[in-house]
Order: sequence, then C-alpha cells, then structure tokens
Amino acid sequence: MRDDLRAKKKRPVHLDELWEAKRRVRTAAIDRMIEDASDRGDCTNRLYWTLLYDFDHAPMTTNLAQLEEAGVRLPALSELPDSEVGLWLWEAVEGLADLCIYLVHTNHLSDRALYQRLVEKILIEPVRDLPPDAGVNEFVDLVGGEGVDQCELHEFHDRQNCDRDRHLPRPRSVESDHDTKMEDGRLPLK
Repeated sequence: MRDDLRAKKKRPVHLDELWEAKRRVRTAAIDRMIEDASDRGDCTNRLYWTLLYDFDHAPMTTNLAQLEEAGVRLPALSELPDSEVGLWLWEAVEGLADLCIYLVHTNHLSDRALYQRLVEKILIEPVRDLPPDAGVNEFVDLVGGEGVDQCELHEFHDRQNCDRDRHLPRPRSVESDHDTKMEDGRLPLK
C-alpha cells in the first residue's frame, strides 16, 4: 500500500530547478551583503554573512509549504482513515528528510498523535526558506512540550514496543571519523 501512495504522489519535475533558484538567490544576497560590508570597511567573512542571511534575512515560509513545493501534500488528520495514518506519516517523514529535517524522540507517540502534532503544530510554524542542501540539518525533538513530563514518557515507552526512532531517516555523513583519522588518531588537516 505504501508503494501505491508513492505512485500517487507526484514530485514536481522542476524541484531541482526550484532548489537551484533558491540557492542562486541566497548566494547573490550573501554576496551583496559581503560587498556592502567591504565598502564600509566591515567584516567580510563569508560564514558570518551566510549565518546572518540565513537567520535574519532569508524569506519566511513553513515546512508544510516546503513539503508542498516538493510534491508532498499532507491531508488533514480528519480526512484519513486509521489504516492510512501510518502511510501518510512516513510520507511526511521522508519528505522532511529530503528537506534535511529529521525527527527525534518519537517513540512515545502513536502514529496518529505524531501526524497530528506535525500537521497541526510543527509544520505550520514559520521558518526560514533555505534550500535543502544549504549545509544545515534541522532536528525536531518530539520529547517535551504538550505538558508531558519525563516520567510519563518513560512509563509510556515501557508499556509500548514502538521503535520508530531507529527507522527514521538521518543525515548522510560525508565521511566517518574512523575513515578520516590518521594512524595516531588525529583528524587530518584539509
């Protein structure tokens, strides 16, 4: 059934072009900020201006809008039969991973509760609109909030055999430390 859902979902063909356009806009804005700083005799460190742009000047959006741009249109929970909640939850999880957004500590929530929290709260919060490969991975921690204390979470987890977190997507590492360490254990200078 998951493959049926995946077949129904149409990712826009223009997605790579969209993300490339966002990268070009971001790069041009950062270049302008650096040029202006240079004209003023100010700091011209690219990392500084990149962070400033990303945190303060990038356009605002929501993760839900970003998912929709990527072709992932999540139905309201009230529209889903119980048998499809888990399938749509994984569509959301995989879509978020494509955007370099990863969920952690979800085992204490049922599929329905996690989907509801995502669609009705987390994904509609304002965020900066950065292309998925902007060098940033975002982690959304689902523990806490909602008035649940740690004891309740551990008691719930002990009663459940949910092990969803182990299967959630994670960022790909460029190289593992084991592969890059030199014989004396130091990391090589690059």
